[in-house]
Amino acid sequence: MSIRDYNRKSFSVISGFFVFLTLLFFTIGLLLEIGFIMMIIFPLLVFVLIGFLIYRYTGESKKYCPRCNVPISIYTEYCRNCGLKLINKCPNCNIYSNGKLNYCDNCGYEFPEYEGDKLPFEYKVYEIGEQAPEKPNFCPTCGSSLKNAENLRFCEFCGSKIV
Repeated sequence: MSIRDYNRKSFSVISGFFVFLTLLFFTIGLLLEIGFIMMIIFPLLVFVLIGFLIYRYTGESKKYCPRCNVPISIYTEYCRNCGLKLINKCPNCNIYSNGKLNYCDNCGYEFPEYEGDKLPFEYKVYEIGEQAPEKPNFCPTCGSSLKNAENLRFCEFCGSKIV
């Protein structure tokens, strides 16, 4: 399914949902003999609440890289701009923890030291709210450098898709 078909399908599902809710509210309003104004205001309030909840949970990223301020997903292991390790996965108990910690919170396993923080990479420090770079410098999955790769669609090392 192409992205255009997916967007069209998503739009039709959402619009169908809103039509269904509107008809449902009008039917309930007529059955309960609620005033005409309440039949209009109540569905609008529900639609605004649903829209706010959708934006809240699918809106832009609220997490930023602590080193370069690029917006990142909460599931990204490495920053796509500066290569900072953001998440550690414990090989002992398979629990994810903060990348700043050198040990596992769950079982106490000590992580090996990550050498990527000490290497002198060139990266731009962004202001919060500034547009993120279009081409990533590092793979968000494995942290490998993508500096010399012009038109890569997939990482050469781990095979993950470069977004």
